[in-house]
Amino acid sequence: MRLGLLIIVFLVSSAMAADVVVLRDGQGELTGTIQASDDSALRIETLDGKRRQVAWDVIRAVRFDSAAATPGSMTERMKRAEDIWRARSRLQRGDAALAEPIFERLFVASPERRGETDLIIAEGLLRSRLNRGAILEAYLPALETARLRRLGIKSDRYDDLVPVYDEATSLCVFLAPPWTDQVSTTRLIQQLEQWKSGGDERLANIAEGYRILAEHAGGTIPDSVETPSSETETGGGDSSLPNVLRLAIESRRASSTARRSAQGDLRHQLSRRDDWQEPLFRYMLGTSLLLEPGEGLRRQGLVELAWLPARHGRSHPYLAGVALAIMARELAAQGDLKAAMRLEAELKRTYPNHPVNRTSDPLGAVTAKEADAR
Repeated sequence: MRLGLLIIVFLVSSAMAADVVVLRDGQGELTGTIQASDDSALRIETLDGKRRQVAWDVIRAVRFDSAAATPGSMTERMKRAEDIWRARSRLQRGDAALAEPIFERLFVASPERRGETDLIIAEGLLRSRLNRGAILEAYLPALETARLRRLGIKSDRYDDLVPVYDEATSLCVFLAPPWTDQVSTTRLIQQLEQWKSGGDERLANIAEGYRILAEHAGGTIPDSVETPSSETETGGGDSSLPNVLRLAIESRRASSTARRSAQGDLRHQLSRRDDWQEPLFRYMLGTSLLLEPGEGLRRQGLVELAWLPARHGRSHPYLAGVALAIMARELAAQGDLKAAMRLEAELKRTYPNHPVNRTSDPLGAVTAKEADAR
């Protein structure tokens, strides 16, 4: 009898001595032995012998078996865990503006970040910036999101929101080629040059493709600038540059022969697909045609660009706004100032917070004052 009582006391005291991780979102608790923790995750071996890696955004509290066993770093990590949960929760309920500054403070672009927590932060920042229309600021978190997903890291936190990542191309579906003002593009170029892919050749090629586009934003790309290894050259290998980025570069070549070839490829793509790449292809074709000297080709370019606000105005507001600005500039250059001013008015009315309305070097929006001066 006494032995049985001692066994019961021992078992109870052993259970009480276990570490406890209290989870959010009604997920209960994990009881066992905490093995380790870092900025990416907490690792625990539960009483049934299973080992789990837990993302910080779902951890509400951690209780060690004794106060002496609590590491000094845990207090700071719990503060960080609450910040991650708060930012993620705000984004999930549609408060991207409130979530973004928290995600921005938490975000670190580094190959050493390799956990679900890092994906939650990177994709959260990407979504927040896309929501704000801050396209140039979205490339870095987009590359980090792709790097983490290509490592096989998964998360269900944003499954109820619109998908932003395309697994087949490793690209963010809402990122347009960066044709914007030179000051902002310079910062983007620096970020792309400094970003580390962690040995992922495809992402290194993607970052280089973006850098080429950013370095020649608003102009043509010299034929001497080499396109990173593309799907066309490699047969679609996992390290290749996605075709959509190859065409973005080739469609803006200084050589009219190279441009015409890319324009043919773009028309072929548009004839056989209707997916997330279609508005990007129309944008590329339209802007490429506007580089041609012939008036007929330039009019075709305007038609292609007109598809964006007409058909994709809600799903791709950034591209639609840029298209309106470019069309206004082209019409003004052709002498049709009234049409240019109408497009500018539509841009400001439909997309009042569009970055093109605030840039110091607009993509072509023609003000009434400028029109009067012509």
